[in-house]
Amino acid sequence: MQIGLVDVYANHGVLVIGNRLEPDADLPLRGAAAVSSSHVLLATRGQAGLVRVRLWSGAGPRVGENVVAARLELASQHLFVFDLEKISVHSFDTGRSGDVPVRISVDDPGFASRVDILVGEEGSERDLPSVASHPLFPVTVGSDDELEVADELDLILSGHDLPLNRLAAAVKLISTAPAARPAIVDSRMDQVVEWSRWLTPQQSVGRSRELGRFLRRGIAGLREPVQDDEVLSLAETALAKTVFIR
Repeated sequence: MQIGLVDVYANHGVLVIGNRLEPDADLPLRGAAAVSSSHVLLATRGQAGLVRVRLWSGAGPRVGENVVAARLELASQHLFVFDLEKISVHSFDTGRSGDVPVRISVDDPGFASRVDILVGEEGSERDLPSVASHPLFPVTVGSDDELEVADELDLILSGHDLPLNRLAAAVKLISTAPAARPAIVDSRMDQVVEWSRWLTPQQSVGRSRELGRFLRRGIAGLREPVQDDEVLSLAETALAKTVFIR
């Protein structure tokens, strides 16, 4: 699951990840990354723009290129993320301390703008639910973890690129996953509504709630077993009517 997200400004293009705020002074950065027993240094795009950092525990997306697979010694349960000058300093509770495995991937090694950090033992790879011809990304599930419906929905809605692919996958999951009571379905749909609020700067809470009402009516009318083409059509129409309005 996702345990943190932050946009970091790194003036000199070096992002630090690890234990507390004092990286090893003799840790040189040559190339995309450098690793010590307690810290990782990453080369980023620096002043060219913010660097988006996402933290995951147990399960996370396999996107970009892996640049680090290491174990970091954390004195507390907090993992620190900051630029070398400490202009931006952030800490995240990982729920783990001591010798902690991490895997770090970036979009462009040496000039990263997107960074994903997976905390925990790396396990198996699997695909997220999606509709035909509109795939999402594979995910890594930790060896001691299971991917529940809530985790799958979190991963599907963890970004705002590929909005049609993500919304169609969410609709398919909500319409097919078992739910012990209606309140669970309502909670899952509310998650979709809140996700949609960041699809465009013009998206209001009112329009997002209308998206939710439209999807609820549409899901109720889907045939069983649920067909990918119907799910895709529902998602596409929902976005056109309530988000990307012309």
